[in-house]
Amino acid sequence: MIAKKQIESDDMMNVEDMDWYKEEAIKDTPGKTLRFYRKLKGLTQHELAEMLGTTKQFISNLENDRKPISRIMAKKLSEIFNVPASRFV
Repeated sequence: MIAKKQIESDDMMNVEDMDWYKEEAIKDTPGKTLRFYRKLKGLTQHELAEMLGTTKQFISNLENDRKPISRIMAKKLSEIFNVPASRFV
């Protein structure tokens, strides 16, 4: 019989403290984050553009990091996706 090891809270590590996570987080950009949340919610660029009163091309430019996401836009996105605005800046 294999003895079960009880995991104590001291044995657990926050994922944000792990080296692999830090390396991946560096690769993230506001545009990639926007694309992730848009797809997660099942929206097309066109649908998101309509919700924001802008164009599909503008959303594409944001997602491809050709244009920065302003604080005002980050706030609007945070309301649509129900996440902190800081995720988009």
